[in-house]
Amino acid sequence: MHIPSLDLNLIVVLHALLEERNVTRAGERVGLSQPGTSTALARLRRHFNDPLLERVGGQYVLTPLAQALHGQLGRTLDDLQRLLAAQPQFQPVTAERRFVVQCSDAVLEVLGPRLLAAVARVAPRVSLDFRAMSETVVSDLLGTVREIDVLIAPRELFSSPEVPSAELYQDRWVCVTWRGNQSVPDRLTREEAARARWVMPFKHQFGASPSDAAMAALGIDRHCAVRVENFAVVGRLVVGTDLLVLSHERLVAQHPEQELRQLALPMSLPPFTEVAWWHPVRQLDPGHSWFIDLLTEQARGLQRTPAERPTSA
Repeated sequence: MHIPSLDLNLIVVLHALLEERNVTRAGERVGLSQPGTSTALARLRRHFNDPLLERVGGQYVLTPLAQALHGQLGRTLDDLQRLLAAQPQFQPVTAERRFVVQCSDAVLEVLGPRLLAAVARVAPRVSLDFRAMSETVVSDLLGTVREIDVLIAPRELFSSPEVPSAELYQDRWVCVTWRGNQSVPDRLTREEAARARWVMPFKHQFGASPSDAAMAALGIDRHCAVRVENFAVVGRLVVGTDLLVLSHERLVAQHPEQELRQLALPMSLPPFTEVAWWHPVRQLDPGHSWFIDLLTEQARGLQRTPAERPTSA
């Protein structure tokens, strides 16, 4: 592979120039004088054979090439900084670092407490930043994990062999309602499921939600009575109503037994696997490797669901 010869410091100057669109301000941003920044701009123009910045009226505008470069430079510099900051060892006891984790509220409620307790115990100066799922997750997995440390999402959402991953835990969809709801039996027919009123999450983020897709596989088009943007709240919302909800079995297990009643669907829904995903550039980072190991260890320690427990002979 041939890499064109260019001083990496010029890349930093280029990023500042494209951000500021002003030679003086770009120089102040990177600690260069105005003549030094002008010299750097001249070298960059020769390298790319493009003016990059063009004066229009009283201001500079980006050329088409500069616009394309601007869209890539920020991410490239972030990756380069992580690459050059790689250390041979990571000491969790003394490390001061923040890990950014993007996941659903269901994953946070199921796995979060164990992970927080483990981090506080073995790495007291490490902080965690949990972020909600975004609309770009499905359409741009690589771009999503570029901006964070770990994405936790079902394997069934993606087919991305170029993105490193580690399986965390298995869960499954279960249908529940309020225990006091006597309008439906313990075992639903297709007609009863289609006629029922449902609490349904996440339609706007993924088009059809994972639970929508699961029910569609049974040929059931649910009637949405309530739409919410998270999973963890849905079990509590059905209490005192005749509403039904598809929820994660591990979430349902956290509700008091007197609140919810589990209903059998006409056919069983397939389980799904929550998986940790991260950008390939983090493969060289021992701190990130430590965090993934800790995450998978805590996931393995989760109590098995009824579907995972071995049956006795």
